[in-house]
Amino acid sequence: MEISPFPFLNQEEISHLYSLFQDIDSNTLATNSNAYLKRRRKDGEEDGSGWKNIKSGNNNSVMSDILSSLILLDEEEKQEYQQWAIESQLDKAALDWNHKQKVTAMNDYRSDLETHFSDLDEMDHTRTKRARRAASEVAAAAAVSETALASSELSGPGGGGSGQQQQHRRLWVKDRSKDWWDKCNHPDFPDEEFRKAFRMSKATFDLICMELDSAVTKKNTMLRDAIPVRQRIAVCIWRLATGEPLRLVSKRFGLGISTCHKLVLEVCSAIKNVLMQKFVQWPDEEKMKMIKGEFESISGVPNVGGISVHYSRANYCSEG
Repeated sequence: MEISPFPFLNQEEISHLYSLFQDIDSNTLATNSNAYLKRRRKDGEEDGSGWKNIKSGNNNSVMSDILSSLILLDEEEKQEYQQWAIESQLDKAALDWNHKQKVTAMNDYRSDLETHFSDLDEMDHTRTKRARRAASEVAAAAAVSETALASSELSGPGGGGSGQQQQHRRLWVKDRSKDWWDKCNHPDFPDEEFRKAFRMSKATFDLICMELDSAVTKKNTMLRDAIPVRQRIAVCIWRLATGEPLRLVSKRFGLGISTCHKLVLEVCSAIKNVLMQKFVQWPDEEKMKMIKGEFESISGVPNVGGISVHYSRANYCSEG
């Protein structure tokens, strides 16, 4: 068997075959594209009708959801309003109950206070009655004792009468130590010590006592002897000079606290009424003009005048 040699194609034959293949491919592509376009159109029509159906269905479901949510909101609002109304009624009932309890408690407290005050009034009334009764009994006893004392002084011997009087005075006067004042009031007491205690010399103190003698002197009574003038003035001067409390003043001078307070007020009033008019005087018109002129020449401020409350004695030294 002989195999014939394969004939090789030339260029013209190859180009003819190539053009043939291209025509076949173009026809196939056109056919396929037309079929694809037809299919897409058909699918598009089917999809459009389906979308319309889906859209209408979705609209219906949305409307139903909105209506159902509105109904639920309305129901929730009604329930909340009912719950609020119930809670407000409960709160109001609780407030009313608390108010009633407070009113009841206040009424009870007021009634208790009224009873307490009425009891206090009754106690004060009975206490006043007892005090008056005791005062009347003491006054009657004092009158009887004074009568008995006077009769015993007139009828009995002098020694016995004085002893009874001293014993009777002990009921009215408390014995206190007066050693400190007796030592200061002694004529031999040093002037320097006196100045330290009273912030003045013994001569100045004697001058004050002499000036205020008529203003502060008290008379003796049947029950007690009056406090001497020097002791009265000394109580006030020592209180003003040291500023010590009345309790210490009472211990120093052997007097009661209330008595010392009364003496300070009386002596201060006497100093104001007696000594101030004599030693502290307001200048007359001519003297005031001179004082204003001197003050203006020193400070340059016009129309300023007054008096000096410090009194200093001039110390003249003899020459030769």
